[in-house]
Amino acid sequence: MKTILKLLLIPSLAASGQVKSNDRIDSTTRSLPSPVVDSVQKKSSSKTTAKSSDTGAQRPLVLKKSGFSATFGYDSDISYKQNPLGAPGVLDQQADAVWVNKFHGMAKLGVYDLDSSVLTPFVGGAWSMTDYTYQNSNEIVSDLSVLNHNTTIAYLLFLLQHESGWSFRSGVMYSNDRSTENDTEEYMEFYPSVGATKAYSLLDNLLGVFDASFGYHYGEIEAITSDHTKDELDHMDATLSYSLIYSFESFSVTPNYSISYRKYDNGINLNRSDILHNLGLKANYPISESFELVLHSSYSKRLSDGNEKDGTPYSIMDFKKFDIGAGLSLTASF
Repeated sequence: MKTILKLLLIPSLAASGQVKSNDRIDSTTRSLPSPVVDSVQKKSSSKTTAKSSDTGAQRPLVLKKSGFSATFGYDSDISYKQNPLGAPGVLDQQADAVWVNKFHGMAKLGVYDLDSSVLTPFVGGAWSMTDYTYQNSNEIVSDLSVLNHNTTIAYLLFLLQHESGWSFRSGVMYSNDRSTENDTEEYMEFYPSVGATKAYSLLDNLLGVFDASFGYHYGEIEAITSDHTKDELDHMDATLSYSLIYSFESFSVTPNYSISYRKYDNGINLNRSDILHNLGLKANYPISESFELVLHSSYSKRLSDGNEKDGTPYSIMDFKKFDIGAGLSLTASF
């Protein structure tokens, strides 16, 4: 019943977008980066053919240089999103054009040989601005710009790459969403996680990338009513994903599928579990060595299971999302 009340969008809260903001945060996927996956994708989108040594079989591309190195970048992306807030209901609700601008950086703090493995620590962070453009006077939230927000991310990551080609990572990430409209913190979390990656050549111009991760989100969100708690979005997640990276002349095309299991333990989400499917397609075209055009599309589906104490099924939280967009990426390495 508490979940039903939330879905009814209590007028006094919905008018300010607070309930919708909680839906957006609940449906957002946050994860530590995988330096190996990022490196393989960057190598494949350059105008060279991927080789087995780039996948981790010996000393992977990301670790070819010893000592300190850093990468900084700026991304600008515009997407058409159906159900951009991840709210339960029909797919095309409040379909919107969403503009995201992001500054990001990562530094490698040395390379340490450990017999058959190589250990590398990383630190990194990002700051992004998300702007919604949807307006419809017939909706309870008539102007989605009240949900515009900035996101800050910082992380520490340790990457261990074995001569077999398997890569293992462990780290912790801090994430914070802050309302642009009200200049208030909407959500914050700490996310410790571990992961494993295996990249391998299928053909001269085709790579397969398997990735698995496990972690726990310790978050804090504003309680929108007395029935809600600040830790209600805390959850464990486990994710498996598989990507194919196909390189053709100057292009690289990457289809990807991932499946995530999430288990919640607190507040109105006690005993709730989710299965999240995501199917994506991305195409990269390097305009220059540091400048890239990116086209992307994805479809997501969430299936929630379990019941509240009063018997209300969490399946009413199921949603579908679809987006398609394009962006430009500028990167500099030192």
